[in-house]
Amino acid sequence: MASGVSLLVVVLSIFNGFQKQVKESLWQGGPHITIENSYGSGAIYDYEKLITHLQTDPNLKDSLVSIEGNITSHGLIQSNNNFNPIMIRAVPIDSVEKLLQNGLPNFPRILQYQRDEIQNINTKKLVVVGKEMAAIYGYGLGREITMAVPGGRFTVERGVQVNVQTFRLTGLFKTGYYNYDSKFVFLSLPMAQDFFKMKGAVNQIGIKVRSLDDLKLTKNKILSRLNEDDWNPSLQSSSSWSVRTIAEEQENFLAALRLEKTIISIIVFLFIVLAALGMVATVHSLVRAKRKSIGTLKALGLASNDILLIFTLNAMVVGVLSSLVGGMWGIFVATKLEVIINGLSEIINSVGHLLNPNDWSDVELVPKDIYYFDHIPVDIDISFIFMVTTAATILSGLAGYFPARWAANLNPVDTIRND
Repeated sequence: MASGVSLLVVVLSIFNGFQKQVKESLWQGGPHITIENSYGSGAIYDYEKLITHLQTDPNLKDSLVSIEGNITSHGLIQSNNNFNPIMIRAVPIDSVEKLLQNGLPNFPRILQYQRDEIQNINTKKLVVVGKEMAAIYGYGLGREITMAVPGGRFTVERGVQVNVQTFRLTGLFKTGYYNYDSKFVFLSLPMAQDFFKMKGAVNQIGIKVRSLDDLKLTKNKILSRLNEDDWNPSLQSSSSWSVRTIAEEQENFLAALRLEKTIISIIVFLFIVLAALGMVATVHSLVRAKRKSIGTLKALGLASNDILLIFTLNAMVVGVLSSLVGGMWGIFVATKLEVIINGLSEIINSVGHLLNPNDWSDVELVPKDIYYFDHIPVDIDISFIFMVTTAATILSGLAGYFPARWAANLNPVDTIRND
């Protein structure tokens, strides 16, 4: 029982930590709520008026961290003789110092940059790419990067017009979310407006919220505000607003995380159920060993209910002790997990070098380049541990009840005579 509880605590703590780390990386990557205009080319020319309209809503005032116009679009980036698909995002950079101090809400955390050059990010063709993209394509700071984006409208005669420009790589960012760090290119909004030929316009309104638990409620408030008839009739009559949250964009991914956690929880919980079945066998063996004592006590007048209570409480006490020991041991292992794994890695590598000093290559039990984490994320949920230990105690009581009931129904005369 104790081993099952400790195993469940360790496994679920790791899964909670991985999920928390992935979600935080995902939330840091871009806006939490996106507003788009599906009318015509999708450009929003009066976006400052729209932003002001939302910021002055008293129902939204306490929910929003930031709201700003941006340009987000698919594009192509040249690598050798090939063009590879990427995502291009441009946001307003009102302060370079805020950018370098990671103080811009819709700009990811910058790891490396050229300080003198990045000061001109609003006036020169400079870009910041993800650390993983730079590794994939072999880009370094100062590298010239050629990108292509659609320009103008599609026509049957001309097809799709393409704008091609060359930018200079001035910084590298990292969010911790691999798909984001390997696909996105960031640049300043004025440079993107020139690149996409959207002077004075954006194609998205990006919003950061204070609480990710209220995404759906905040989205409904925004839709209500946009559907008001008296705020800007000329713009509203020519626009169709689309509002979506990051949870909706990543719905399949988040659902897969939840399903994975549920399946693992069920599998590990079966260990506790198996331990409870072992408790049935243990109490049953105890009853068989104490048959003569049980018969004697019943002959002296001890009630059957008391016999039932004694053996059931015995099983519950064992369950409580197992749950406490297993829970504390699980918390200890979870908090020291990285140290334990690193120690095991060192032992394995030491033995490997001794046995095969020439051909041995060091192994890493949790490769950081695969899991994309700087450390093993562990999130210990005390409320969940309490729930697990409580369930283990209840299962122990149920496991002891049936053998105890058999003990309570023993005939004292037959028991004493046969034993």
